[in-house]
Amino acid sequence: MDGSKVCAVVVNWNGREYIEPCLETLVASDYAPLEVLVVDNASTDGSPEFVRESFPSVGLLLNDRNEGYAAGANAGVKAALDGGADYVLLLNNDVELAPDAVARLVETAREHPGAAFVGPKIYYHEPPDVIWSLGGAVSYWSGNIRHIAIRRRDDGRYEGVREVDYVTGASILCASAALRRIGLMDEAYYMYNEDTDWCARAKRHGYSVLVEPRAKVWHKVSMSSGGGLTQYKVYHRLRSTLRFFSLYAKPYQWLGILPATLWRAAIFVATQIFTGKPGNAAAVVRGAFDSARGKGRS
Repeated sequence: MDGSKVCAVVVNWNGREYIEPCLETLVASDYAPLEVLVVDNASTDGSPEFVRESFPSVGLLLNDRNEGYAAGANAGVKAALDGGADYVLLLNNDVELAPDAVARLVETAREHPGAAFVGPKIYYHEPPDVIWSLGGAVSYWSGNIRHIAIRRRDDGRYEGVREVDYVTGASILCASAALRRIGLMDEAYYMYNEDTDWCARAKRHGYSVLVEPRAKVWHKVSMSSGGGLTQYKVYHRLRSTLRFFSLYAKPYQWLGILPATLWRAAIFVATQIFTGKPGNAAAVVRGAFDSARGKGRS
């Protein structure tokens, strides 16, 4: 490789049982020079002590409070930039990387200097050959944000570097030069779509956002928010989606966004009530109400 310095930033909150395999795959990466920094968002499960004792070569940055994913990521990115990293590899604590994943991402970033972000092909941890994300697409007419190829078995058709609307913050290689122009994540999101916003902002600055399918990562999806469909996840996903479109959609596009969002929300609420999950239905109402007031985070 060309010797570009990469700092992998792993954001952790009470992820003691997930962070070990993540760090093991980073330590086993065939890319060098690679530094690893764990940003801990005030965990209470012994995560910081475990990292310090089991991975002495890994840096540890301790936050006093859990201010959300974006704030934790920003603290790590700042430290990486201050440390002279050419690229910052931002990761969730529940991902595992192929040994050559970092090298593949850096190679693509070097070949495309106009790219602010490069993401890998991300699989579900189980089953490991089913894709979770190959980047994402944003519809400014329907208010929909979705992962490309989600839940599709990898049959070899998803190859070749491609430009996408966004790549997920679960695993994203960031060019330091671009970050110094576009800034850090918007911490007002707290959880979800801060990565979509980041990529949209990069595109407004003239950068591209790419996916490199040769770089492979496996993700234990939604572990940081409790796994599965929780009230916490429902609330924050709706709130963050509405925030994103309030910032990036044109006024006339709300003619499509508003009815489509209301229709999806109505179907979701009815389904959750019918299946005995009124808490999830209530979370939609709270998310919409708090979004309208510009309030609500944790």
